[in-house]
Amino acid sequence: MIEFISHEEFPDDNYTKELVYLAINTTFRCAYVRKQMQNGTQFWTPVSIGVQKNGKKEYHPAYMFDSNFLEKDIKAFLEARSWEKGKQVTYAAPPQKFNAYTPTESFQQKEQEFQDELPF
Repeated sequence: MIEFISHEEFPDDNYTKELVYLAINTTFRCAYVRKQMQNGTQFWTPVSIGVQKNGKKEYHPAYMFDSNFLEKDIKAFLEARSWEKGKQVTYAAPPQKFNAYTPTESFQQKEQEFQDELPF
């Protein structure tokens, strides 16, 4: 079950446009941000932190999921923007067989492209 907690917009920020806190199974809270690349493309991603290591910038997610289904469900919930439509703010996915989380190649590429554009 995914439950909406809060939403905030950042129209003046060049890279982070929105922040949403969600509760997962009413036990865990996680933050998702809507990032914007220099070409205007926007995407939802968990919050991550960038660190300098061995002369290169590395990025580490603050929260990782055990299932691709959970990540897909969260992004579907965010894209539907249920909290703005006055609909019920919980989303329960149908039972699924869960596999270990492995980021898709396109997600990793999009995240890396975004991180490469950051000025810091």
